Amino acid sequence: MILKEPDDYATLHEQIIAGDKPAPRRFSLQGYRYYRWKQKNNRLMQRAEQLAKQVDDVPVVGEKPLSPAAIHGFTGRWSGHAAVVSGPQEWQTTTNLGAGFNPNVVGAPAPAIGAPLGEHVITGSEICCDPLSWFREGIIANPSCFVLSLPGLGKSTLIRKMLMGDVAQGHIPIIAGDIKGEYVGFVHQVGGQVITVGHGMGTLNPLDVGALGRVIPQLDAKITQLKKEKDFGAAGEIEKMLRQAREQIHGRQVTMMSTLLGLARKGQIEDYEVMLISIALREIYEQTDIDWDHPPVLTDLIAHLAKGSEQLKEKSCTFTDAEWRELIIPLLRSLNALLDGPTGQIFAGETSTPIRVDSPAVCIDVSAIDRGDEKMKAAVMMACWASAFGAIEAAHMLADAGLAPQRYFSATLDEMWQVLSAAPGMVSHVDALTRLNRTDATVLNMITHTFKDLEALKTEEDRKTAMGFIERAGMVICGGLPNSELEILSSRLEFSSAESGLVISWSKGAHPKRSRTKGARTVPPGRGCFMIKPSKDGSPGIPVRTILTPTEIEYRLHDTNIRFDEFFKLGTISKASP
Repeated sequence: MILKEPDDYATLHEQIIAGDKPAPRRFSLQGYRYYRWKQKNNRLMQRAEQLAKQVDDVPVVGEKPLSPAAIHGFTGRWSGHAAVVSGPQEWQTTTNLGAGFNPNVVGAPAPAIGAPLGEHVITGSEICCDPLSWFREGIIANPSCFVLSLPGLGKSTLIRKMLMGDVAQGHIPIIAGDIKGEYVGFVHQVGGQVITVGHGMGTLNPLDVGALGRVIPQLDAKITQLKKEKDFGAAGEIEKMLRQAREQIHGRQVTMMSTLLGLARKGQIEDYEVMLISIALREIYEQTDIDWDHPPVLTDLIAHLAKGSEQLKEKSCTFTDAEWRELIIPLLRSLNALLDGPTGQIFAGETSTPIRVDSPAVCIDVSAIDRGDEKMKAAVMMACWASAFGAIEAAHMLADAGLAPQRYFSATLDEMWQVLSAAPGMVSHVDALTRLNRTDATVLNMITHTFKDLEALKTEEDRKTAMGFIERAGMVICGGLPNSELEILSSRLEFSSAESGLVISWSKGAHPKRSRTKGARTVPPGRGCFMIKPSKDGSPGIPVRTILTPTEIEYRLHDTNIRFDEFFKLGTISKASP
């Protein structure tokens, strides 16, 4: 029977789908018309296929299995054809060695969040990380990191790459006391502020009001404006902030002078001497030539104490000028020694370069200070950190008053063993920062070589406090470390055997050769490799190999061997001159 009407072909199609009739041969007249009808009725075809899927165990006459071409996908433009389908990766080992084997022996998945650092050591995927970005995403509970690695393996390079990410996100890195000058090039490149301190290279005023004192005129102007607008409630809040700022500045000035005098005398100064300094500083600000833009200097304090006011004599219980002179002479001698003693003339005058809170980055370079002079280094480091804390507080106060946007800071303590041992109060300062950095909106990057650096602090109290830094750090980053260090570190972090093997292997040096190097110098295999541990509960770490960009290589931002350039170029042993 020859079918002509469309309904006849619909009936035939239903019968074929139901299995009542076989499909006509394709090259017959009836089959030609049937298949042509199917092409013109796509909607009916789709409906029939849906009905066929709902029927279980109903054979479809003429159904063919998938061909190899269908498995590999369709060919042609914009198609998904694959000539070869690769099989999964396979491993082969013995039953004894491979019992319970998991191919993911090292490395947790790393989120692409934060500053780009490099690539995964095993998988090669990109790794992004910085404490503030991971804190925002909830990956870590505290925006801080503790970095441990042997010298020369790239600790400072890793931190500089994180700080570059901070600058790109609008955060402000502060390196308050760059002992080796390793961050100067980075800060120059991002357009930041470099403050150089040393003999003949700049002065620091220990009585400087800092950035916090320099925002007081702005707060005064804001109070006046609010009172003109009759917004007395907001004006009262800013007046409260203003009183708090003045007391903070005064307390920092007194503490700074007490610390400097204690360092010079190798002991604590007398309590009445601290009182006299405090009273004298309050009286100095009553003079007409002293204000927040022109704070007092050491010579002003010495002159005021030498003169002696009625209040000073009354508080010190001295009733005659002779008694006053006898009391004040030891203090005046110690103050004069700060002007031209172990610290040279670094504290003689106003601060040559005040910190700007709106700078993209701030670096206080103290690399010119004689490393053998412990007193001078301690005094300068205390002054640097006091200025840095003042700048952070000033930025937050401006934000609270609505005069500036909220800013976020990243404080870096490179060569932390030198920073902590520089002055008796530095351990307590850093300890307070590790506990309050979330309140201060400040990231803390702590960098040192080994745990033994912390164990070498002078007092037992400082050693115990410093050992707690790693426990409060949001993340711990380990470069190449010897086995002895990992044993100590394992008491605070959990490492798998594979992770421990990687970290120990990174501490090994390059293999020696039989001949001199031609071209590029041989580098240790672990240079630039680090294990990021964002959790202390035994979760897998993230092994990363830092990668330098062409710009970083061109400007040599991470090259700490610049002074060896001529030596490396020689390549041969020079002959001794006759």
